[in-house]
Amino acid sequence: MTLALLLSLPVFGPALPQQEPQAKEVVVCATGRGTALELTELEDLLILRHARSPRGREILQHLLEGRMVDAIAAERSVSVPAGELEARVATLEEQVKKSGEAESLDEYLEASGVDPEMFFEYMRLAILQEQLTRLSVGIQEGANVTGEQQSAWLEGEIAERGVTEEEPPFKGGVVLTCPPVQIKTAELLAHLRSQLPPEELKDACYHLLLAKRIQSRLPDLSPAEITRAIEAEVARRKAQAEADPSYAGISFERLLASQGLTPASLAKDPSVLIAALSGLYVDRMYGEEGLRAAYNTDRDYFDGHYGEALGVRVLFLRAARFTNEFIPRTFEMAEEEMHQMLTVIESDEEFLAISEGRSEAQGDLAKGAVYWMPKLDKQIRSDLVSAAFGRWGGLPELPEDPKERVLGPERTTKGCVLLWLSSRRPAPAWEQMSLQVRQDLRRRFVEDTLKPSEVEITLPRQRQR
Repeated sequence: MTLALLLSLPVFGPALPQQEPQAKEVVVCATGRGTALELTELEDLLILRHARSPRGREILQHLLEGRMVDAIAAERSVSVPAGELEARVATLEEQVKKSGEAESLDEYLEASGVDPEMFFEYMRLAILQEQLTRLSVGIQEGANVTGEQQSAWLEGEIAERGVTEEEPPFKGGVVLTCPPVQIKTAELLAHLRSQLPPEELKDACYHLLLAKRIQSRLPDLSPAEITRAIEAEVARRKAQAEADPSYAGISFERLLASQGLTPASLAKDPSVLIAALSGLYVDRMYGEEGLRAAYNTDRDYFDGHYGEALGVRVLFLRAARFTNEFIPRTFEMAEEEMHQMLTVIESDEEFLAISEGRSEAQGDLAKGAVYWMPKLDKQIRSDLVSAAFGRWGGLPELPEDPKERVLGPERTTKGCVLLWLSSRRPAPAWEQMSLQVRQDLRRRFVEDTLKPSEVEITLPRQRQR
């Protein structure tokens, strides 16, 4: 088994020792501008978001499988043969050295963020699972035991014994039982913290700290007002989802269920509270007249971001002054290719077809998709945006001549680009613009309350297991 494959397989953690309940010590896991977040608050959110999420269920399944391998091995008196673990580790270390990725296995694990102790524990469990599968299926010693055979054996064992799952938030302290294994809430939380990306954990801490700080800025809000604001925000999200054509025929409740959520659990998420109270703050502070005043004070900004927009398609070819193994063409070659393309483009559909096959743009600009470009756009170079609005801004209708709908070829630092005017969206009426102003003021309020960069994680990161 290669090291890369080993690290990509499900990771199991050992059973936590069973102890009598004790008074919990208050542990601060994050701070932001003097506001502290307790570990228990973070853990409650992890259970809320991941107890039934696809990723959370995957993590729980991995934990269960590791515990079951250990339990079944104990039942059947199967253990790792003397020297087997050391021999496999030595083989993997040799593979690492030959690959040139690191000078030792320890160095490789450190770079991968994997705790060596837990890595060896997983190796032990992997050997046990292989042995148990060999004995159960009747595979002779020395013959290969495939990953599929090991998975099928373990799945069969778990199905035969049966799994009883408890409902979140696991008030009894038990997540699931599969005799003789019982997964406790503390085990799941430790495994979640070790398996979820650090960015996701920091994001959860940020949401919790931000929600606290927003509530502190609205101290006069009654619980009833907060509840009404949350209900309104959930209703807004439901209406938004039901109006989205990509979710046609799928109820809001089913969309939430696919993420392991319900309307009730969504309402408890701090991200909903943040949206609800930031909107309430803006409504209190500004009102209709205040929104108009904010717009008039910063009109260039609001019009530049939320006003008139050009729907453009982008065709991009990588190029440089000289070609190399990564850059297939010079600027001159790219420009010539684009001029050839333009000789056969007479419509929006033809530009799209060529872009789908030839454009090397990435992200929102990929494959000739319509990209709505406002005057203060950040994706496309500012001089190209200015040139586009200088040519097409304010037009009542799209030009009939295809040549009048093209801008370029223009050189950029990484290649050449063509812009095609596909559509135009005029500046919205005040009714729509006021919604954009309100949303932007909400964003400013949130940033003024706490920025993600101001969050400091004070709890040591549990390394990948």
